[in-house]
Amino acid sequence: MVRKVRYCRSPLCLMIETRWLVPRGFDGFTPGPLILLRPGASHALIEHEKMHVRQFWRSWGLMGVLYLLSRRWRLRYEVEAYREQLRHCPPGTAHSMARMLSTKYRLRITEDEAYRLLTGSE
Repeated sequence: MVRKVRYCRSPLCLMIETRWLVPRGFDGFTPGPLILLRPGASHALIEHEKMHVRQFWRSWGLMGVLYLLSRRWRLRYEVEAYREQLRHCPPGTAHSMARMLSTKYRLRITEDEAYRLLTGSE
């Protein structure tokens, strides 16, 4: 069931609030220029998903294929999106973001490695 549909100009995309089309374990999903969000998604998560739309347009639509086939590209895309999300989160959330990054995307990185990638710390 679709609850709300919004058109976004920057980046060019369609945001749909729905309970049923988002994969289990996630609150947002972005196939191409379409953002699917669970009801009540935070502003920070919306910015994360918008970054994936920017990546889609920047790659001339190849982002989906690169994301699915290459762990290296998937890591690159997710780190960029999580960094954007962190910009809109309260301080102290980097550790929970690192935990999600290290466990949800089949990246084969530790939580410490994810934290370093997100924060730039050594």
